Amino acid sequence: MTDKLGLLSADRNKSLWRRIKADYTAWVLYAGLTIFGLWAYVSTTGLPALLLLIGLLSLGHLFLSHGSWKTFAPFVGLTALMLLLALFRSDFAEAVARGVPLAEAYKGSQLVITGDVTITVPMIIWVIAWASIFGARSLNDVKAYALFKWFAYVLTALAVVQFLEAVSHFGLRQMLSANVSKSRDNMLIVGFANTNCALLMMFWPLVMVQMARRKPITVIVTAVALVAAAFASDTNAHLLALLASTAVFFAVKYWPRALKAVAPERVMAVLSLIPMLLFPAIIYALMQSGIAQKIKTDLLPSWAARIDIWTYAVSRSLEKPMWGWGYEASRQFDPIIPNHPHDMALQAWLELGIPGLLLLAAFWFWLFWNMGIKGEVIEERVPSDGLRALDDKTENVPADGNLAVRFRPYLMAQATCFLVIGTISYGLWRAWFYCLGAFAVMAAILAIKAVRQSIKLRI
Repeated sequence: MTDKLGLLSADRNKSLWRRIKADYTAWVLYAGLTIFGLWAYVSTTGLPALLLLIGLLSLGHLFLSHGSWKTFAPFVGLTALMLLLALFRSDFAEAVARGVPLAEAYKGSQLVITGDVTITVPMIIWVIAWASIFGARSLNDVKAYALFKWFAYVLTALAVVQFLEAVSHFGLRQMLSANVSKSRDNMLIVGFANTNCALLMMFWPLVMVQMARRKPITVIVTAVALVAAAFASDTNAHLLALLASTAVFFAVKYWPRALKAVAPERVMAVLSLIPMLLFPAIIYALMQSGIAQKIKTDLLPSWAARIDIWTYAVSRSLEKPMWGWGYEASRQFDPIIPNHPHDMALQAWLELGIPGLLLLAAFWFWLFWNMGIKGEVIEERVPSDGLRALDDKTENVPADGNLAVRFRPYLMAQATCFLVIGTISYGLWRAWFYCLGAFAVMAAILAIKAVRQSIKLRI
């Protein structure tokens, strides 16, 4: 009897271990995405620490990637080249070339940035980010569906808190500041705006899943919170990003049949070159014509300041147009350029020259170009009659029933959000914004899987 009880106990332990092993990644992501909501509120700039924790627990997915390396190869390659270029154009590489010992050169270099409560090395973040993304991709549709249902509650709670903060003029943050953090008033607004940016980047994956689940109320609550918070913090960049992404969403969703021969993702890929390659030329033209100085008086103070930053960044870039001033050189031009030029294309040109600008443009071009219906990550076919029966009458689903066409508007809207914010707000190397991009990709992958499962359940 004792032997039988021992065998049963051993079997239970093995069964428990198998369940833990099978659900390990899911539990890591459950914990990580739950903490994301709290972390985004308390310290959005601390997101690199959270991504580091998730990535370290997901490192195995870099070696058991189940085809992820092949799927994301262009993006892995382009981001790797960008970081290598930054490394070779850093003061660290320059110091090593002069014969300075590695440790001494690294310690005094711009590869380690202190500020905004984070110390980060971009190449470490790059590895950690892909490990986290591959981990999200490893989940099956059933687990992703359950996970995103929970994440939807987390995001909705964050949206409710943001709305309450907006209508109470940061009441909760002021209370916490008075009793805990002792933050300055201007930092309360910055923290509030950063939290809104984190919620904004999760908005379109949330919309994708909740609309598939026929739960539009959470979408409405989140949208209202985003708009209210943007007005309360006077961050018009968030409003512009939300408006631009919404326009892209509806344009792609209801793409005219007359333009069927021209895929919307191809159009967006070409349009993405405007903020990447043409924006520096546009600023230069405004400088040469004198319009830049004239329009400043008619703009809001924040936009007038941007004009000053952008024109100065173009002037300095023209001094070293080919190879730029080096990685994180923007910080050398403070106070005219506060930390970064508030435009990723100008920062790429200013610091890494024309090669950096072309690599950045290639990344965005390739990102939009590959949002078509044949992508491995987003392709799934179901019987066309069944799919049409499940979709609303207003859904524009092609006859082949390819689910990727259903996903494409949401993915392109989310990418547009990130593109707009990166063009008019944050810098190219802003660690927390870089990591927020990784969380956005994870959310998009999980949303795709969750929607597929939702449709299967309804079938």
